[in-house]
Amino acid sequence: MATWTEDIVDGLRALGGTGTLSDIYSAVGPLRPTLPESWRDIIRRNIQDRSSDSAGYRGAQDLFFSVSGLGAGVWGLRSLAVSTPDAIDKDAGSEAPGRTPQLIYRVLRDTELARQLKLLHRDQCQLCGLALRLSSARTYSEAHHVVPLGAPHHGPDTAENILVLCPNHHALCDYGAIALDVASLRQVSGHRLAESSVEYHNTHIVGARF
Repeated sequence: MATWTEDIVDGLRALGGTGTLSDIYSAVGPLRPTLPESWRDIIRRNIQDRSSDSAGYRGAQDLFFSVSGLGAGVWGLRSLAVSTPDAIDKDAGSEAPGRTPQLIYRVLRDTELARQLKLLHRDQCQLCGLALRLSSARTYSEAHHVVPLGAPHHGPDTAENILVLCPNHHALCDYGAIALDVASLRQVSGHRLAESSVEYHNTHIVGARF
């Protein structure tokens, strides 16, 4: 029979990579022929033992993550929080003299937290709901730091300062072309944009570059 950890991994995969403890219980329970009275405690302890985000981490295989700022009880499968793929022409250029058209790439802040949030949102843009499909097995989104990380803004790399967006809405936000409203954002359990970040964007970013 599979171990509890293997069942938790399978349960999270079935959930799409993330879920609340309640979701995980519902996914794992049917996988086991019998359940001891303390089975929920066993699941919770197995997750905490195998997550470096937990105070109870015992140094075992680091399988699970809890996104900072999401609140207690929202867990994900670390192996599914994958890096943003590079465009095939990212390093394109020319050594030929004269004028050569160039593509300018905005910096995509692909932090571990950003990857976890994109998994949590299933790559669905929080403004339009689009999840850009790269293949039958993979979708794509971008993480936008509402208060930019770089100078002169020095925004925090926290869940409350990140939006998951499609490339179009990411560019619009980067260039201050649209204002933000928390009430109109697509939400998932536990992740909410800070009002202070929204206020900063609308005051200091919108219209500032034009």
